[in-house]
Amino acid sequence: MNIKKIRIFAPVIFWVFQFIVHIIRNIYIIMDNSFITILNPIKVTYPLDIITFLVFYFYFAPHLYKKERLSFYIFLIICYIHAYSFVWSYVYYSLGITDINQLKLYYFSSIGHSLLNGFYGIVFRFAIDWFENREKRKELEQQNIKTELALLRSQVNPHFLFNVLNNINSFATKNSEKTSFAIIKLSEIMRYMLYEAKEEKVLIEKEIKHIENYLALQKMRYKSQDFVEFICDCGNANILIPPMLFIPFIENAFKHGRKGNGNKIIIRLTVLKSIVIFECINTIRKLNDTEKNKYGGFGIGNIKRRLKLLFPENHQLIIESKKTTYKVNLTISIHEN
Repeated sequence: MNIKKIRIFAPVIFWVFQFIVHIIRNIYIIMDNSFITILNPIKVTYPLDIITFLVFYFYFAPHLYKKERLSFYIFLIICYIHAYSFVWSYVYYSLGITDINQLKLYYFSSIGHSLLNGFYGIVFRFAIDWFENREKRKELEQQNIKTELALLRSQVNPHFLFNVLNNINSFATKNSEKTSFAIIKLSEIMRYMLYEAKEEKVLIEKEIKHIENYLALQKMRYKSQDFVEFICDCGNANILIPPMLFIPFIENAFKHGRKGNGNKIIIRLTVLKSIVIFECINTIRKLNDTEKNKYGGFGIGNIKRRLKLLFPENHQLIIESKKTTYKVNLTISIHEN
């Protein structure tokens, strides 16, 4: 049920509850006499109470939020209360009570009665509005998260393409066979990024295929391709993960790591039921002063933010940077999230 329906049906529920409470409080009268005994006194006063509740609930309460013309609406409330008391006294007069002192007593006692019903109306409306505002804030936060995730993803993708195109350009004029192979791999990468990575989650097997395509392009730059070792133990190929989650770490391994001469880049991806474990290890090459200031890569900050948004309590990211090695270990609990 949406909030508009709740706002309309809430007063009905409130007054049905009030009526039930009234019946329970006077159950002994019903047992000794009849149901009509307690119905007669309230069949006139209850409509007046409900009208007062609804006037405060639908009209006065929303205006009390506003600072402008607040004094005017307070004046209207005072006028309404006295009008209500006058009608209340007139009802008792029409029922045969003509004693002026008794009518005055009903008049002033009805002021407190109307204030109580008005208070119920205001508090009930404030409670409904608070609930509505909370739901709106939650929805807005979710939209902000989606927008931020889309922005972070869009920042990762152009950077990734920039690196891949540079790689292809390095051998495009030297080897047509490699160029053709690279274009096919790049088209698969583009297809993944355009049609798969736009989703909030993808099958992990598709993410694995994307990593394999990226590694295939990177390996083409070097004579020896043994320096990259990709170990995949996927016990649950149907598990869903956010796309483009591991590529920034792998990009950095190629960007800052040594390649060849026994300096391997080791990438491990393990899936155990609902647990995903990603590990990337590379040997650090000597960086110049400019590279030292940028160490960690363009995408690492973004990926940390994505992990915080997507798995706030269900991930562990450990990055160890030593003199000769750089190691990333990421563990994600998917189902718990």
